[in-house]
Amino acid sequence: MSASAEEREGPLTRVTNFVYRLIVIEVAFVLATLPALLGILLLDQEPSNIPLYGLFALFFGPAITAGVYAWRGDHDLIPWLRYWKGWVESLRQTLAVWTPVVAFATLASFNAAFAQVPAALLLGGAVLAGAVVLAGVATLVVIATFDFRTRDLFRVVMYGLASAPLSALGVLSLFLVVGAIVVLWSDWVAVLLASVMLWLLTRTVGPMLAQVRQDLVVSRE
Repeated sequence: MSASAEEREGPLTRVTNFVYRLIVIEVAFVLATLPALLGILLLDQEPSNIPLYGLFALFFGPAITAGVYAWRGDHDLIPWLRYWKGWVESLRQTLAVWTPVVAFATLASFNAAFAQVPAALLLGGAVLAGAVVLAGVATLVVIATFDFRTRDLFRVVMYGLASAPLSALGVLSLFLVVGAIVVLWSDWVAVLLASVMLWLLTRTVGPMLAQVRQDLVVSRE
């Protein structure tokens, strides 16, 4: 191995490339979700605005898919181009999956805010909505990694999560971390850590993706 090759593969270079990718993907994520971020900033935090928050949440689906796609290539030197390539190529399929997920979560949140129902029913609805969002995020990861028909995605994700339950637990843990950041600090702190969270998401679902790759699929390149 040549000295230049060793230098390229040295720890300092790897750290520098990681930080570079972290910053670039963060900037791309913010730009992809900027209309939603501005809308959330301008909206009053009132239950009556829940449908508008749901509308803004649609922007985050394609941004998450593209972020996972950008992080998936560890040695990619142009994460900016990779991010937007993933955003464009997966937009239609991502929205086909993410729109009903957001609609269900929005409806559950609206009912929790205004419906006069027992607390146990509200808790059950919140748990169900959380499970739907978790499955939705797992589906976005699958879209970012493999080429499946949209009608097959549900079965693939359920197979993957059942085969690697620790991945589901890991995604749930990330949800809790993001929720804690929003509650204890600010939603803007969560946005500024989006690239880190996307990297952690990519790592967390590794076992699920490995199982799906082994048993079912053709990887996206």
